[in-house]
Amino acid sequence: MAVALSVGRPATCRADAQLPFPRPAAIQPNVDFWVNVFTRYSVRDFAIVDRDNISRVYQVFHLPGDGAPNREEIDWVNAYLKSKYGDILEKLAEGRAPISYDERRVAEMFKGEPLSAYATAAQNLRVQEGLKERFREGLVRSRYYRPTMERIFRQAGLPPELVTLAQVESGFQTRAKSSAGACGIWQFTRATGAKYMKVSRHRDDRLNPIRSTEAAAKLLRSNYDLLGDWPLAITAYNYGTGGIARAAELYGGDYAKMIERYNGPHFGFAVKNYYAEFLAAMDVYEHEEAYFPGISEAVVKVESTHNYTVRHGDTPGAIASMFGVSTKALMDANGIESAKALRVGSTIVIPDSNSGASNPEPVRTKSEPKHARVHQARHRVRHGHSTHSEES
Repeated sequence: MAVALSVGRPATCRADAQLPFPRPAAIQPNVDFWVNVFTRYSVRDFAIVDRDNISRVYQVFHLPGDGAPNREEIDWVNAYLKSKYGDILEKLAEGRAPISYDERRVAEMFKGEPLSAYATAAQNLRVQEGLKERFREGLVRSRYYRPTMERIFRQAGLPPELVTLAQVESGFQTRAKSSAGACGIWQFTRATGAKYMKVSRHRDDRLNPIRSTEAAAKLLRSNYDLLGDWPLAITAYNYGTGGIARAAELYGGDYAKMIERYNGPHFGFAVKNYYAEFLAAMDVYEHEEAYFPGISEAVVKVESTHNYTVRHGDTPGAIASMFGVSTKALMDANGIESAKALRVGSTIVIPDSNSGASNPEPVRTKSEPKHARVHQARHRVRHGHSTHSEES
């Protein structure tokens, strides 16, 4: 609690008092980079960058072919790009003159810097896969969920723009699951989710878009009340509230200084870029037609749902039959694994009648195993409760 007092602001400060969200000049290059990842780079484009100076993009490599790349292709691109630019940087670090076009181009990026900068950069390479197609799909999908989510956030005293975090987390996919066990639109892990909603072997509210949004609102509200500003509160959604409070205290609550200087456990690329990704996603959402011409005409393809209050004698099968959906679709939509999870008076979500017609594979989100060195959407597993904490 001592940390909270030193970092936070007066309790009378409203969470929705800071609009627009502050944009420290130091992270604008990061915002610009993520806008490109979200709108220019396809799933077969791979940008190799300096993880600590993300504006330094050595190359955007396009992998020939169609569709999302498989693991073998991703690993090949990762190895190729890191080998190519690792060799170039190490050569330049030895003071050898740049000869090839790529060598001269890289040398120009380091103009005026000491040779040691090349050696440092050689150990700092990161490959990021483009997300253009997936991000666009998320924007279209969000149209169904945003009205209800924004209403929930307003009722919690939160800026409705915060709903954009669901785009960063999962692309508004209700069944998104990460390798760390985070799931749902808001990518809660079981441990953190259980603090704000029902998470059991019979019912998992993380998969319920309404209940998980209410939980996300509570968590974000708590983060803001503790930390006092949105850059810190949003980053805490990724890293964990206690960890950000301790880090922010070291720098007087200055987000930009914390991002630049703090080097604590698991405080890596994902955490340092999370708020910048949110700002980039918000920019793209606000100008989606400019980034994706024709998107306003796109058809929303989601499981449209409505609510039903459970009554005495109801069973999943009976409710499903009543609304013309499959029992599996009904149970999946509500995270129900057993009929015993139904409680009289509780509200459940009824999926669209077409939702039981298919059985899609689990959605890949930002989280990837640590050995998956090329970073995809979404890409990472968050320390504490969501899909952003594991760094590579």
